[in-house]
Amino acid sequence: MKQVFFISLLLCLGTTVYSQVINGTIFDAETKQSIPYAAVFINGTFIGTTSDEEGAFELDITNYTLTPLTIRAIGYETCAVKSIPSNEALVIYLTPSFFEIEEAEVQAKNLSRQRKANLKLFRREFIGTSRIQKQCQIINEEDITFNYGSDNDTLKAYARNPIQIYNGFLGYVITYYLDGFEYDKNNSVVFFTGDIVFIEDLIKKQSTDNSFTSRRKRTYLGSPMHFFRALWDNNLIMHGFTVVKKSFYLPSLGVRSSNLPIADFRYEDADIRYEDIVVEEDENRKYLIATEKLLAINYKFVDKSTIQFLKPRVLFGRNGFFDPSGILWYGYMAELRIADMLPYEYELEK
Repeated sequence: MKQVFFISLLLCLGTTVYSQVINGTIFDAETKQSIPYAAVFINGTFIGTTSDEEGAFELDITNYTLTPLTIRAIGYETCAVKSIPSNEALVIYLTPSFFEIEEAEVQAKNLSRQRKANLKLFRREFIGTSRIQKQCQIINEEDITFNYGSDNDTLKAYARNPIQIYNGFLGYVITYYLDGFEYDKNNSVVFFTGDIVFIEDLIKKQSTDNSFTSRRKRTYLGSPMHFFRALWDNNLIMHGFTVVKKSFYLPSLGVRSSNLPIADFRYEDADIRYEDIVVEEDENRKYLIATEKLLAINYKFVDKSTIQFLKPRVLFGRNGFFDPSGILWYGYMAELRIADMLPYEYELEK
């Protein structure tokens, strides 16, 4: 079954050797009144806080000074601050959002059964189907709503509040700000976007620290985060990845498949220029250049995945970030979902 997904995760590229604490105040763009309890965070990390009753906040962004800052509040459009001044307080204005969620009242027994079925499908496509999902729980499922009857072939999900997920396998509590979720039932394709913040489960971590270390390692190895970190280091082969050029489009496009080894594909020598894979660097940022439409990625010759390029240049970062709008995943890496995600702070213990 073909699975494709987007997870909209922002870039965490910068590294510094000094501490930088930023502060600011959040206001309503129309009323100019301060907004209390807004979420302020670096997407995909542990780094986050909330504004106080006066809309003020303070956040240590050391190691993330080149990273967009995400601000979210219920009833407002999401704001991303891409340029953060080092010595000035931020003044942030959020635009009110008038998006309305439409859902039929679940009163009749048939709608109650439909909601139950929708939740089951949503959990599978959002949380994932790996071994980890059995120990993941959505804490506030009552905040998730669905479309009923408007499109029987596509399941759409919305969330009134951020989705809270407890990952008992990896030891994280996850807050996911869902922007959109659609599942095409006919083609078994899922698309969802949002922002994510991690919290360490410190209580459970004290008694199962060794177990979490082992589980996180197994989850990391062969993941997209692992692949792009290895690509940043110019060391794919040493990390166990092999890449081949695919001379076909996927079966849905009606063309035969064949794998062709990439000639002279070696990453030990940083000076080599590759005909089929090219990485460009620009001001501490790197881009994967699409000279082929499709590339097959294998991890230790077992987990087979395919990248389909949607953009000629795909931005990626040292910490494993990649621009999710630039590629589609197929195969193993397309099966990895929220349950399999690690924060960008994760480091593989030797």
